[in-house]
Amino acid sequence: MMKNSAKRNLDLERIVERNLEELENSISTKTGLKVAEIVTKIADKESVEWAIAGGLAMHLYGFDRSTKDVDFVASGKLSLAVKRRLNFGGERYEIKTGKKTVAVDWILRRDDYKDFYRQALEDMTEIRDWKILTPEWLVILKYIAGRAKDRLDLLWLLQQKGLVSRKIVYENLVKVLGKKGAKLFLLGLQREYDLADLSAGKSGDENESYESDPYPEYNV
Repeated sequence: MMKNSAKRNLDLERIVERNLEELENSISTKTGLKVAEIVTKIADKESVEWAIAGGLAMHLYGFDRSTKDVDFVASGKLSLAVKRRLNFGGERYEIKTGKKTVAVDWILRRDDYKDFYRQALEDMTEIRDWKILTPEWLVILKYIAGRAKDRLDLLWLLQQKGLVSRKIVYENLVKVLGKKGAKLFLLGLQREYDLADLSAGKSGDENESYESDPYPEYNV
């Protein structure tokens, strides 16, 4: 019994240490925006289109989960020193602000999902001089990414009253996939809608369900 208890304590210690390290490396919204200001001034000077994505975008929409880098979707490269190439397309830069050096992932998707990212950039919203991916595009891109943290972001977005229009999600998908492809994509996404609605305690009458196809203009 004592041996099992000691092992359990060691496991918990490792978990706590890992989480403490994660917290030490995480950045605040304020720090993220300082980094964004530096990078986007360079992008504007070099005529490169950009939009805030990832954890910083989630912060701006109200989700205070930890993040340790600043992500952008962009139309081209910047004249900054490249720390590494992103395997799905893009570059990682490092920006120093105060005592922190923050990683910037400059996403130039070159894989099968490049059309989604290109359209998301085109549809970005601009608020107080910040260009940000819309909540609807974040839902789509988080679903595509499929990692555990992306799924948590996705569920949070869907649970916030008035933040995500499921009709606009549908319209965005049609832009990239056409009517038939959008409907196929939504077969998977509907499960996320249902889970978000269940977690938020919505009744069936309150949900926007694509199974009943409330938008006949998109009929195939």
